Amino acid sequence: MIALLSLTIAALGTSPQTPTTATNPVEPQQIAWQRTLEDALAVQKETGLPLLVVVNMDGEVFNERFAGSTYHDNAFIESTRNYVCVVASPDRHTERDYDALGNRIECPRFKGCTCSEHINIEPELFRRFFNNKRNAPRHVGVSTAGKVLFDRFLDNRMSVAINAIAKHEGKANRKHLDSTDDVTEMFRRRDAMARSLLERRYRSGNKQARSELLKQAATAKNNPIDLLRMGLRDPDEELIGLAAVALSEVGDSSALIDIEDALARITIPEVRQLLVSQLRILGQNNSDAARIASHFSASTEPFAQPWRNVWQLSKLTQGREAIEAELDRIEAGIRKQRDDDNMRLQLATAQAAFALMLMQEGGAGIEMWLADAQRNAAKVKSEALQAEANALLAITTWYRSDIKAATKAAIESMAAGKSNREPDGWLAANYLDVLLQLTAQTAFGRAQGDGTTSLSREVARTNIVMELLRKNDVGDERGMLAGISLLEFAGLRAQAQSRLEQLVERFPGSITAHDRWRTRLMVDLGAERMRHRYAKYVTDAKDRATAQWYAGYAALIAAERHTLDSRSIEAENAYSDCIERFLASATGNDAYLDTAHHYAVLALAGRAEIRHLRKNSRGAVKDLVQAAELRPGSLDEDDGLKRKPRAIAARIHAALTSAGKTELAEQLTDILR
Repeated sequence: MIALLSLTIAALGTSPQTPTTATNPVEPQQIAWQRTLEDALAVQKETGLPLLVVVNMDGEVFNERFAGSTYHDNAFIESTRNYVCVVASPDRHTERDYDALGNRIECPRFKGCTCSEHINIEPELFRRFFNNKRNAPRHVGVSTAGKVLFDRFLDNRMSVAINAIAKHEGKANRKHLDSTDDVTEMFRRRDAMARSLLERRYRSGNKQARSELLKQAATAKNNPIDLLRMGLRDPDEELIGLAAVALSEVGDSSALIDIEDALARITIPEVRQLLVSQLRILGQNNSDAARIASHFSASTEPFAQPWRNVWQLSKLTQGREAIEAELDRIEAGIRKQRDDDNMRLQLATAQAAFALMLMQEGGAGIEMWLADAQRNAAKVKSEALQAEANALLAITTWYRSDIKAATKAAIESMAAGKSNREPDGWLAANYLDVLLQLTAQTAFGRAQGDGTTSLSREVARTNIVMELLRKNDVGDERGMLAGISLLEFAGLRAQAQSRLEQLVERFPGSITAHDRWRTRLMVDLGAERMRHRYAKYVTDAKDRATAQWYAGYAALIAAERHTLDSRSIEAENAYSDCIERFLASATGNDAYLDTAHHYAVLALAGRAEIRHLRKNSRGAVKDLVQAAELRPGSLDEDDGLKRKPRAIAARIHAALTSAGKTELAEQLTDILR
């Protein structure tokens, strides 16, 4: 036995537990672990049973014997029936706690809990019961009055703890713990049994039954968060809405992430307002809720002209020759009018534009051009030009990595007062790009020291700037991504989705923009809705070949997620969508041909495995033969699930041979060579 020195999560990536089969219809007995300490204490209060706190960790002999043997022994399990049981373990045994539909993925080591539950419970258990010592294995008994009945750790024999548990067991009040058909009772009780019964009803129910459960959840006494998570991830939009309404009624401070999830999924204004109202109510006693709610306020930041004005068309956006011509013109003019502030501002702007053009081309002399632009901008004294002069200083000092000076210049540019001038379009766009990056950096810095800090002002500024850039169809990818990161950080994920969609429309070939948008959609809407959103994107795209490629990749990601969640019909449909889109992309543009064929091969192999499992062996073989013909070099490459097409072919070949389907199996022989 060894001390728990830390609670570092080790992501081991094991698969969810295998469902019970027809030959084994009765699940073996297991300890009734409660999901949270709050649940356990509520059950303890209702039943009068003592609390049994178990601490376990991977990789040590006594820990392994307790987890692998003792906790599955029927006699030991029976001795825990008269306790309210919780388990703490720092080790993760599954990659995820929920599948794409919100179903719980139980920890295979401590069934009944998710891995996050047995990890997250430890800090409060430590504070209450561990006397400043972390040890494992450990077994603590606690009476309803909070008295520690026993605390066994560092014993030489496991039997010491086992005997202590048997000695101090309580007297069970079974009516509070047993199965029930009364749904109202299920929504009242906080024990794991009642919660599981509700979730099973939802999984097995039709739309009407699910709808009724979600409506009842709005008046639940037990905060049925796992049921609502299933509702929020239901394919049916109406059920998602009902789950969100229920969450707005019963979601407490432990459900802040779920309220954020709902706000990312829900588009109905009335339901969104209910969720934000709940955040504000929770914010009366919870600073995190208050902070999140503040970001959804309609507050705006005064945003001075000239940046709101119409922007002049700029020759500085037309490439090297145009910038050089503009520099020649301005330098000739300034030799005649050395004290003309307007000409000085134009010179500084052109010099900064030339520096940024050199950055894109990888040319030399960037620092010199930035320094000249900064020096000339600083010479501009006209009050009417201070907004633009300070904007130039913000640009030049930002790119010279002087963040303090850039921040000061940006603030002074914003405070310079109204101006009826139409600023140069290059200057306006590049200043606002830098302002987005500065605003995000300032916000992250303020929040780093205090996670409860409201960023409403920064959020308002970010939205104003991004909208100005969108309307003028300008903006650098870096600035937009910085602004989007701030929206995500603030919990405004629906807004981030929208801005990312605008970003991929502006930069249709950007891998970074698509990665960010696809991930955002995947997290917020799920694999299937992400795939459908990309299908709509293709319909509206000007460059169809590029759009088809990225939509094909999105479909591949969706198919692999469905495969991981054992949703074979959805997986096959997504793989088919993926194959069709990649082949269309390859036909439309030779530049995409090789990568499109590569990913099409992975999709064909993935679909082959699904088809084989669904008893469509001919379809599976056809897919693998097509894959081998399309791009043989991809047969030994991993897909997102670490599978190689040739290995899939080998498994299917072996299965067909074993089943006596030699004719089909022979069609795969060449692939296996």
